[in-house]
Amino acid sequence: MIDRRTLCGAAMGIAAMSALSACGGQEGGSQGGAKTVPASWLKCRVGKLSEIDPLLVEDRAGLQVLSAVFLPLMRFDANGGLVPGAALSCAVSDDACTFTFQLPEHAVFHNGERVTASSFKIAWERLVRAISSDEDTSDAEPEFGRWGSLLRLVDGYEALRAGRASEMVGLRCPDDATFVVTLTQPCPYFDHVTAHPALGPVPAAALADPEAFALKPVGNGPFALKYPWERGRGVMLASFADCAIGAPLAAGVLLDPMADTVAAYKQFRAGNIDITDVPVDQLSDVEDIASPAPDGRSMTVDARLAHGVEGGLLYLSLNCVSGAFSRPEMRRAACLSIDREALCRKVLKFSGEPALGPISPRVAEIQPWDACTYDPEGSLQLLEAAKLAALQNDPVEGEGSAGEGAETDASLPDPLDLDIDLIYRKGGTGARVVAHIVRDLEAAGFSVKTEALDTDDFVKRYRAAEFDCALRALEPPVPALEAIVDELLAYDRSSAGISVYRDEQLDHVLAEARRATDVATRRALIQDALSMAGESLPLIPLAHPAYTKIASDRVAASAVDASGKIDLFASELV
Repeated sequence: MIDRRTLCGAAMGIAAMSALSACGGQEGGSQGGAKTVPASWLKCRVGKLSEIDPLLVEDRAGLQVLSAVFLPLMRFDANGGLVPGAALSCAVSDDACTFTFQLPEHAVFHNGERVTASSFKIAWERLVRAISSDEDTSDAEPEFGRWGSLLRLVDGYEALRAGRASEMVGLRCPDDATFVVTLTQPCPYFDHVTAHPALGPVPAAALADPEAFALKPVGNGPFALKYPWERGRGVMLASFADCAIGAPLAAGVLLDPMADTVAAYKQFRAGNIDITDVPVDQLSDVEDIASPAPDGRSMTVDARLAHGVEGGLLYLSLNCVSGAFSRPEMRRAACLSIDREALCRKVLKFSGEPALGPISPRVAEIQPWDACTYDPEGSLQLLEAAKLAALQNDPVEGEGSAGEGAETDASLPDPLDLDIDLIYRKGGTGARVVAHIVRDLEAAGFSVKTEALDTDDFVKRYRAAEFDCALRALEPPVPALEAIVDELLAYDRSSAGISVYRDEQLDHVLAEARRATDVATRRALIQDALSMAGESLPLIPLAHPAYTKIASDRVAASAVDASGKIDLFASELV
């Protein structure tokens, strides 16, 4: 096992040495900055870039690099459909526990080494193993890569992660062109999970020289790193003609890690960037210089502005076991009280779209939850009705005041517990989102106490169910309906449902959906599960993240996927 600090430190040392021998230039592009990039290359702004190795990547900018450098077994096409990637085909067993992928005979990595079934086994086990082993502090908790958990259903995952085994028994390679994955329980959408860019294959060099691999990962994707990556600079990617799905349309790509969206937009207006995000204060300006893409995602010469919704969800997770939200009518009243349109317009500044249910329309068209309609009057009526019902069911308090000659016009004591603890993570737009939610909830009659917590404290409080509601964000690893529903609603899998909500009937329907290999049957069951959740409301959907990107007039075609990343494979210059 490799210590993360050692790996990162060594990588920084290699980067420093590379910088000494490289050409000088502006920050923002490897080997001299954006101005040294060939004119035939596409220049895209990405956010702050921390790592480019699948084992270490944690942010969206890193995933943008991975999606260019690595080709996983399956992939999503321009319309969001699942299609073969590095695999020629995928066969699913009747019990949805075994997936058999057939690989092409002549697929190769960027270094010319053949891509085999073992290449995927090496890559996946590399993600699951601990990457931190500090020999001086044996009691230290091991560190793991973020994406290894995607493989948690693979047989042998727990044993390898705990160090009790040297490999995952659920990964088999009968021959170089056959990769067999066995799960511990049915998961008919597991082929969608294999489309995540971190699950691409790696060559033996990833294990032999991990420090060098961290700076210049060798993959099998449509682009290959031209130079080792220099931290703080851009990533230069050259077209790889021998990619299993063919050569990309662009000769090369510079991914420029500019953290400041406003500065990136200025570079765009100066002609130094081809595709970038649009800052909020430039939305009116950008509408004057570019026409919007009709589908919200496909940019062309005549429609260079893409604004669309992503597959994620901003929501309130509710404690349905104790407190105010243990009562279904209180959950519904809270949901009706929130003005999602105003939240997205005034607080999120169009970086979010109102959520009418937990599933983004970018993922699937699902019947909206009627409780997500803004209805402050309906919310007040629910609370008043609940108060009246509670008084009628409290004969001691009700009869006592009248029998003792209390004044008939005196205000009745509030029989409901409307005090709410709302917790959220510090940083970002959380405080402003919470302020908006508090205003709406208190207008309905709730009394809200908020707490901004560090991530560790937030997780601790959440797992202990010491809250009434918690502001959370789901960014699904893959835009698969089944995966999102499992994450949000399944008691035995979700991080949202543990300790705060359980419906055995809902669990039964979700379990049936996992066993259904027929897509139509599975989707019908999922719709039933979502309808049930829409009535019981274990969570309150708030908004789906949204993007606004613009392409220069040098771009003939490009598109934005459901995760907000640029489809570099399909991007083309004029």
